[in-house]
Amino acid sequence: METAVFRSVFWRSFFIQSCWSFEGRQNLGFLMALDPVLKKIYPDKREYRAAAIRHLSCFNTQPYVSGCVLGVTAGMEVQRAQLPEGERKEFEKKMISMKTSLSTALAAVGDAFFWGSLRPAAAACTILLWLVLWTLRAPHPIFLGALFYVAVFNAPALWVRWKGLLGGFRRRETLVEDLAALCWTKRARMIRRIGLAAAIIVLAASILVPPWGGSFGAEPAALFATAFALRRFGGVTPTRTYAGAVVLGALGAAALQ
Repeated sequence: METAVFRSVFWRSFFIQSCWSFEGRQNLGFLMALDPVLKKIYPDKREYRAAAIRHLSCFNTQPYVSGCVLGVTAGMEVQRAQLPEGERKEFEKKMISMKTSLSTALAAVGDAFFWGSLRPAAAACTILLWLVLWTLRAPHPIFLGALFYVAVFNAPALWVRWKGLLGGFRRRETLVEDLAALCWTKRARMIRRIGLAAAIIVLAASILVPPWGGSFGAEPAALFATAFALRRFGGVTPTRTYAGAVVLGALGAAALQ
């Protein structure tokens, strides 16, 4: 398969949620992204139409890991086109089953990693960077902070999209083993700890360190108590706890000045 086809699928994968519906979820976006592959391997219009209908079933996954599913499906479609006519129906069932199970598993992994770990941690680190840049009176701190956030969050997301697409096409059914070797849960836990550390530094600095703070009186103590009460009694997740702590710290710094 030519690199140009993979590039086309990659760029189209950014719009996988553009035609989202309650009935098919991301099925139209998935088909649009897969379309260059189907056109390449099925020049016959009847076969192409049958393949397109095959992928109109309900589909939903975390958008950043959709490249893995696209790659596996594309590889299996190529494999299916090379099979004898009598073996294709059974292989189609296997392909759709693989596509469904992989999308479901990756949805949980992708949500926990990107939404639950990387995004809030990147936000906490960005606020810490802003605090440092403002303290040092660096030029354009807001722009530099926003650029940092975009880079920190999108670099791994883009890498997973592209590598997942290529790896899925080459490895197909064995891609699951490669994904397990990446230790998603361990990496997500490490990223959450980095975000928590950044949030604690921001909270402490905004309350205790001049020019943002400078004293530990009743107001800062109330901010600390409120932040940790959210976690202890409100059932709020750790991610939201330290994100809330950053906001409370910033508000406290403004109130104390």
